Amino acid sequence: MARKLEKRSARILALILAFIMLGSVFAYMSGGSKVEKREVKLNLESFRDWINLAPEGGIFYYFNLVELNNLTKKLGAKDPLVNLTETGAINSLNSNYLSRHIVQFTHGINEFILAEYGSYPLYFINENTSKVYFVKDSDYEIGDFKVEVSKYGVAMISEISPLVIGYAPIVIEVAKNANENKKVEYSYYLSKINGTFVLAFVAYGDSAGAVFRLNQTNESIVDFFFQGFRYNFTSQQYEKVWGAHFTQNYFFTEINETEKDFEYYYFENFEDGFSIAIIGDKNFTKVLDARPNVMGLIIKEVESPE
Repeated sequence: MARKLEKRSARILALILAFIMLGSVFAYMSGGSKVEKREVKLNLESFRDWINLAPEGGIFYYFNLVELNNLTKKLGAKDPLVNLTETGAINSLNSNYLSRHIVQFTHGINEFILAEYGSYPLYFINENTSKVYFVKDSDYEIGDFKVEVSKYGVAMISEISPLVIGYAPIVIEVAKNANENKKVEYSYYLSKINGTFVLAFVAYGDSAGAVFRLNQTNESIVDFFFQGFRYNFTSQQYEKVWGAHFTQNYFFTEINETEKDFEYYYFENFEDGFSIAIIGDKNFTKVLDARPNVMGLIIKEVESPE
């Protein structure tokens, strides 16, 4: 029987993306002449690999400021996707953990992830491996990596790219995971989602189940959830991409044409329970509100006659 996701949950998720409680991105985007590099022992190229180092239980918000700059030039500063991303990025960087009294960058930020653990943040910041000035009170050697800690409870690992900074106990866990070369199965699902995104949301484990539920039973049916936004210049459409790993026998399916309020919709279901869907339209509001159709296949055992 086909079941749809609860509208309220989708809207809450959209609002979370739009109004993340986080400082001025422009304060960190100032250019410079010659940039001094920092020593990096571990370099992670794609944001898809960053979550391997993060402790479990976080909710991840990704912002690509290079792509945001490209969209602003091509679509204009008043474009709704530009505004949504810019608002989220500015708020995300407006954090006491990134106060200039604690840390100063010498290069603009290319992309970053904010991982939230309740009210405690963890940042992965790609700033081109440039020199970072950090006011430390002490430091700890954890395996191959040094964790610098300020008196304000903020810690940083400069020997990893992207730069890792945030609530000290969480940053220490990142150092431990880096030493163990930790891999999480959920990063494999991210690797199946191709393309460049200007804005994205990722949750896995119990966190994914909390944001992706069925409308009738409020049942959690996923252990991985991705929502990303981008602009397709070929079709000149905004696109929302969903990726989900279903823990039960659910999958994405067709949407009735009478119910579909957007231009196009593609989906693919894999044998391992992972599903991906792409929704596109010239109207960004329609894309923002849209969601794939979810169907569940329930097989009941039939008792044999005596």
